[in-house]
Order: sequence, then C-alpha cells, then structure tokens
Amino acid sequence: MARRSVAVEFFCGPPLSGNARRTFRLHLGYALLDATAGGILLNAPIVAIKAFQAANWHLPLRELFAGIGMIASLYLGVRMARRAKMPFVFIPGVLAGICSVSMAAATGSAFWFLTLLGFGAMLEIIARPAITSILRLNYPVDHRGHAVGEVRKWSSLAFVVSSVLSAWLLHWGAGHARPASGVEPGLLGGGGLQWSADHMAQMLMVLAGLLNLASFLCFRQIRVEEDLSIRRCDLPRGIGSSFREALRVLTAGNGRFRRYLLGCFLDGFCQMLYLPLIWVFLSRDLGFGYVGCSVLMHAVPALAAFAATGALGRVLDRTNPWISWSWIRGLWGLDAILLAATPVCAAVFPPALVALPVLGRLLRGSVQGAWWIMWWQVGVTYFAPPGEDTSRYMGVMVFLNGAIRLLASAAGMVLAAASVPPGVLLLAGGLGVVLSGAYSLWQASWERRHRGPETMTEFEHRWNGEGREASRLD
Repeated sequence: MARRSVAVEFFCGPPLSGNARRTFRLHLGYALLDATAGGILLNAPIVAIKAFQAANWHLPLRELFAGIGMIASLYLGVRMARRAKMPFVFIPGVLAGICSVSMAAATGSAFWFLTLLGFGAMLEIIARPAITSILRLNYPVDHRGHAVGEVRKWSSLAFVVSSVLSAWLLHWGAGHARPASGVEPGLLGGGGLQWSADHMAQMLMVLAGLLNLASFLCFRQIRVEEDLSIRRCDLPRGIGSSFREALRVLTAGNGRFRRYLLGCFLDGFCQMLYLPLIWVFLSRDLGFGYVGCSVLMHAVPALAAFAATGALGRVLDRTNPWISWSWIRGLWGLDAILLAATPVCAAVFPPALVALPVLGRLLRGSVQGAWWIMWWQVGVTYFAPPGEDTSRYMGVMVFLNGAIRLLASAAGMVLAAASVPPGVLLLAGGLGVVLSGAYSLWQASWERRHRGPETMTEFEHRWNGEGREASRLD
C-alpha cells in the first residue's frame, strides 16, 4: 500500500484548488512545450557548425544576446512592477517564437542563424521576472515549491527526449541528404523522404518556433490574481529613473537580500568559471566520444532531475532557503570535484574513469531542478515583500546572472589563455561552489540567532501579520 501511494504521489500534482489548480495545468503545458522547443534549439549550434560552416566567433552569439537580455531585465523588472504582468511574458514569448521560425529562412548564413537564436534567448530571458511574479500571485506560498518542482520534473524529461530525438533526426538527415551536385540517387521510398532529409534542419527550426508560440499561448490563458485597479501615479519616467528605482532594491535597507546576492554571485561565478570547459575535459582529458559526452552532459543529469525534482520541490516549501542552498551547492560543487579527481583515481583504479563522472553527474542532476527553482522561481520570495516588489527583486537576480556570465567568461578565457588546465579550473570552481554552500549554512545559523523567518511561508505570513520591520534583518 505504501509503495502504491509513493507511485501515485510521483505522478500527481500538488494539492491545489480553484485558479491555482488551473494555473498549474497551464503552467505545466507551457513548460512541456517550451522544454521540447528548447531541446531542439539546443542542437542549433551543432547545425551551424556542421551544415553552415560557422566560424568560431559566431558560436558565442547566443550567450552574448542572453547577457544583453539579463542586463535589460533590471530595467524591465521596474517597468512591470505596477503594471499587468502577462504582457511582459506574452509579447516577448511570441517574438521569441517568431525568431525560432525565422531561423529556417536563415540557413544560408551561420551568422544570422545564430543571431536569431540569440535574439530568441534574449526575449525569453526578459520574460522571467514577470513569470516569477505571476506564479507568486497564483500559487499559495505553502505549495509554491511543490508546484514548480512538479513542472520542472516533467519538463526535464521532455527536454532530454526532445534533444536526443532531434539530434538523431539531424544525424539521419545529414546522412541521407543529397550533395550540392544532386547526382546521387534519392532515398528509397519517394521524394517526400528525400525532401525531409534535405531540409531536416529547417523543419526542426519551424517546429521549435511553433512549439514556442504554442507554449506562450498556453501561458497566456492563466488568469493572474492581481488587482489591476491599484495603479500609482509615481511610475518611473525614463531609463535613468527606472534604473535608480531598481538600485533602490539594493540600498533600501534589505541587508538580507544583499547577503543572499553575495552567496549567489559566489555560486554562479565559480560555476561559470568551469562550465564551458566540461566538454573539453570529458573529451580530451577523459577520452569520451560524442555519445559519451552527450550522455554525461545532458542525459544523466536530466534523468536524475526528473526523478528527484518533484520531491525536492515539496522539501523546499518546508525548509529554510539558506539550508536548501547549502545542500544544493554542496552536491553541485562535488560534481566538479569528482570530475577533476577522475584522471588521478582512474590511474589507480581504472573503473573510476566511468564511475566518478557518472556519480558526479547524478549528484548534480539530482539538485539541478532545485537549483533552478530557487534561482529563477521562488528564491526571491524569501526576501521580496509580497506584491509589486517581486518583479524588481527578480530583475536584480536576472541582472546578476548576466554580470556573472560576463565576468566569469572573461576570467575563464584569461585563465585558459594562460594554459591553466581544465582540471584545475574544475577543482577550483567546485571548491568555490562548496564554499558558497558553507556560506549559506552560516547565514542560516546567523538568522536563527536573530530570529529571522524560518521558511518562505513564515516570511510572507510575518510580513502580512506583523508589518515590514518584522521581515527585515540587517
């Protein structure tokens, strides 16, 4: 009986009712469609390299535009604070879908192909503060992590299936496409299969764009529980005043949030220091082939996330966020440390060549869903007052992520140019992430001594019941 109840709990959503339950269904539909599109678009750089002879300088275009979107989110987080949130999700989402569809028409130029991919990524990123605000408004605080965890669990599975299947279709299309001369015989079975092989990349980009559009149309059906009659006259005018209002989030006396940002910066910087080098380390230092690298980079972590994220979402609702971050970062950093230790251990014990990377990837995958939930969805709700400040705080978080990418990428390039081995960067980055976890544990102890809110639920109840001063610790 107990075993059956666990299985039922794995496949059932959180105990929601009314509009919250409707929001969960539409949120899940949006996430599944978006993850399927993302799995296809993940292979776009490979297409640009193999089919369109992309130059090396073309490849960072997606990250460049994503960084621009993260910086713009600081401004947009303020602009949307006292406005209806849905347009800030729907309009960028539709434009992102159009960019993905347009990639099918840009296959003559690797630059424009990857530029459109970057524009789409930028537009999706600037919608994130509004998505966080909507989910906070619609989900009850005591089931918010559970709901987002269930959504992330199933979208992880959709992502890995989509990425593997689209990669196989691209491989099949490349193997059966006619050469430019057109003298080779076509596929057996008619011109339809041959045409599909010749245009497989274009077909997949159109499919990804349509899935993107469908996902945001699905999200658009959510009824946001916000009071549109309350609008203030002191809206910021111009870019300068909007940025000043965004910076007020950091200078308005919320020392807890500043300490939270410090931990997130240490975590993110150390991760990005080695993340781009994992491919190189797996292939060159450990000798894995294309399939082995893909399995370790994507399949193993995504399957672990599918198995663990739903349950961890329920745990996040009942756990102090500082404590949650401590074990999330501890296991994440241990992955990099195990990878760095693999060559030495394999020289003594050869099975370690496979065992340690798989173990590390499983550890990272088991918490990557929880990391995503805390960073992108519910973490700021432990610091931002309920209401319009949610989008401001989330805009700061997205901006911080963009700053981390720029600084860590530059530092990684300098260290790589100085011939620092990837294994050393993995070890240093992993230790830094573990250190950020220890910092989170120390902050949890500090706040308990000063009677800070134990959970996100307590924070919101304390804010609503006892006033603003009860929610802030400096």
